[in-house]
Amino acid sequence: MSNGRNTKQKQLILSILKEADRPLSINEIYSKTVCEIPKIAKSTIYRNIDAMLNQNMIEKYYLNDNEIFYSFKKDKNNHTHFIICEDCKKVYNLPDCPLKELENSIEAEGFIIKDHQLQITGICKNCASNYK
Repeated sequence: MSNGRNTKQKQLILSILKEADRPLSINEIYSKTVCEIPKIAKSTIYRNIDAMLNQNMIEKYYLNDNEIFYSFKKDKNNHTHFIICEDCKKVYNLPDCPLKELENSIEAEGFIIKDHQLQITGICKNCASNYK
């Protein structure tokens, strides 16, 4: 499959990621995709995910002890960081990248930054009420 092909499978996977309110794992994407295309192979999902990563359409995250998750990239020049509740496992987006200023000063020194990730874990306010 060429990176530029716009197949039914690719469109469905992209649609699933666009509609998701949080990053999804391959197994979650597969579970949703198989409802629409019952005979789809998991390898087809991996190939499409790789193509979309190469096209900068989606982002790849290592969450929950380095499990890989994917999300639709709304702005190809931006990325998202997360806060994860250790109790309910809900994933919250940070509103901005807190590392942008640091990244700019590092690049000013001539270092080429290719990527960074920030993940914060804690207890959300809903779960925190259980601790009181």
